[in-house]
Amino acid sequence: MAAGASAATATVEVLVIVVNYRTAALTIECLRSVAAARSEVDGLRAIVVENGSGDGSAERLAAAIGSEGWESWATLATLPENVGFARGVNHGYRHGPPARWVLLLNSDACLHAGALGYSCARMREDPALGAFSCLVLNADGSVQNVARRFPTPARLCLETLALTFRFPALFGWADIDDLGWDRRTTRRDVDWIGGAFLLLRGEMIERIGLLDADFFFYGEDIEFCHRVKRAGFRRRYDPGVAVSHIGAASSHDASALDWRKRQLWSARYRVLRKCHGRLAAALVRQLDLLATAVRAGYSHLRRGGADPQTRIWQDHLRLLRELT
Repeated sequence: MAAGASAATATVEVLVIVVNYRTAALTIECLRSVAAARSEVDGLRAIVVENGSGDGSAERLAAAIGSEGWESWATLATLPENVGFARGVNHGYRHGPPARWVLLLNSDACLHAGALGYSCARMREDPALGAFSCLVLNADGSVQNVARRFPTPARLCLETLALTFRFPALFGWADIDDLGWDRRTTRRDVDWIGGAFLLLRGEMIERIGLLDADFFFYGEDIEFCHRVKRAGFRRRYDPGVAVSHIGAASSHDASALDWRKRQLWSARYRVLRKCHGRLAAALVRQLDLLATAVRAGYSHLRRGGADPQTRIWQDHLRLLRELT
């Protein structure tokens, strides 16, 4: 039986899913924070998915689980190759026990004291909540924006034309980052929650499924939150507790940064196709291409073809043309 079962059939209170890709040391620290949080809930299991790292991560993680005495609650599930974040999460979900709550926790994130217990309590108090996240902090203590507006076709078009930045009084409603409120102090319902710390209602997952495996990296949390909304569940942000998150720990070198850029833009159009249809995706992509071509051409005329800014726009245009 899959994890995420209803309250009547749940065998543990929380199933934590952590996907590792070449971040074994960080994943072990993440698990240490999970181990400390076990006392905050009635029952917890963790599935660590080793996503085909090929760097000895599987051996290091297995050794840590054994040496730390985590075998009773932590299980390592290995994959032969990197199948992406969404498929990695789904693989872990299938290997876990039925659970009342399912926590997606990034491998480079650590729970602060009380974060798990508080979050589960809020979900328990309000059956209308399907997804929950808390304050997410960078390594320097600054706040990560994990609660945004949905990227609708209208919002993305206005963003591409830079109207949200040039005329915020008129078009601030289209700012996807939704920066007009304090994430350190404000509790509120939101459109879309990022996946660094994402607590989900198990019975909801039974109804709508987990992550869409068509997404390799980026965008899967947006599409999922759309389904949460369509199923009639709310998405809640509450800074009453916190987690720390390094971010991009598995993709930090130059080649990985280029790969991430391609994944981001691919996810942009995939989300649109999934949530708003192929026509919406095609229209936004054509506007992106047109706006980028105009900016590249203007920069070339003004600064010359060898100018770094011109090269940036030209490379961006080339990337957009190559995307399918």
